[in-house]
Amino acid sequence: MDELIVGTYEGFLLGYSVQTENEVKKLKQTFATHSHTASVRCISTAGRFLASGGTDDKVVVIDLKTRKEHTVLMNHDGTVNAIAFTHGATHVLTGSDDGKIIVTRTGNWQIEKIWKKAHGGLPITALAIHPSDKLALSIGGDKTLRTWNLIKGRPAFTINLSSKGINLPTELKFAPTGDRFSIVYQQCVDVWTISKAGIEKHMTCNSKPTSVQWVTDDRLYVGLENGNIIGLSVCDSIAVTYRAHKHRVKCVLYENNILYSTSSSGEVKVWTEIDTKLTEICSSNAGCRITCVAMNKQNHLIKKEDKSDDEEEEVLEEPSDISIENNEESDDNKTSQIKKRKLGAYVSVSYDREGANDDGSQPKTKKKHKKRKRSKKSNENKVTD
Repeated sequence: MDELIVGTYEGFLLGYSVQTENEVKKLKQTFATHSHTASVRCISTAGRFLASGGTDDKVVVIDLKTRKEHTVLMNHDGTVNAIAFTHGATHVLTGSDDGKIIVTRTGNWQIEKIWKKAHGGLPITALAIHPSDKLALSIGGDKTLRTWNLIKGRPAFTINLSSKGINLPTELKFAPTGDRFSIVYQQCVDVWTISKAGIEKHMTCNSKPTSVQWVTDDRLYVGLENGNIIGLSVCDSIAVTYRAHKHRVKCVLYENNILYSTSSSGEVKVWTEIDTKLTEICSSNAGCRITCVAMNKQNHLIKKEDKSDDEEEEVLEEPSDISIENNEESDDNKTSQIKKRKLGAYVSVSYDREGANDDGSQPKTKKKHKKRKRSKKSNENKVTD
């Protein structure tokens, strides 16, 4: 059973799940918490943790097993606009109005990297992590798209979005395999392809797009400000329009052939997808203004609860995609390193080195020449007036 989690303008985090009563599906509230003192701007889930950022400058981490506040991160000095866990649940990336992107390790919640002026010191507006967990994308107030190498913990390259006619981008999202990603801005949605290093398709909507949700690498849903949801394909120009809400669609999220949509009025709707067509199955109203959504996959958590702590630790240590940089090591050494490596194998970022520049590079230093020691003999022969 999946659980939809929504963040609200009023500072609440609310959980909802689809339940069947007398053969009728209903959307029931599962939990509510008020950990933020101001509006919730972004949320992300991974494993047992839910992290949310808000206009109160803090990141609240909630343990989804206990449904209690786990910790609060006070690392930013401005509104936290973007938050994203790595898919391996090893790290969480946060971006803020203070211009910083911070990488924090889950578990001990220690900062492992800070890009202090990730976008020239201007606000970070969106973050997205590639499914491989090897790179991340960010958008900021400097109107650039930046790529970050999460293996080396440093910036990779920058694209000037203004030069491509993209102004005021609001959302960034990867397709399931990660070869494509979407950028939302003004009344347009652009689909980029990493393998082609550029825009593959430009789509103009009759109303301002607010949120994009990829279903496959080819299909996606787009929520619009006029309350409609558009289903379309990258490979063709045919689009299907659904009248979803009376007010602006705030977020859309797809999981297990189910599409969840929310409106700015607090309405939450659940749609089933049959033959790529949507049919509404139930709805509810949160009574708050919804700002963001995320999915808690409870089946994943239930499996972990059935295991002992030792068994769970063993599963966490088992890597699915680990690259070892030292190719000269023997197979035995590699195996021992993999066994010792716990949750955190997907992303390896380095701590800031003292004196590092804000973009992650090291400042140029002058070579220091060793002073030659005078011999005792030369000192004795030295004549002073």
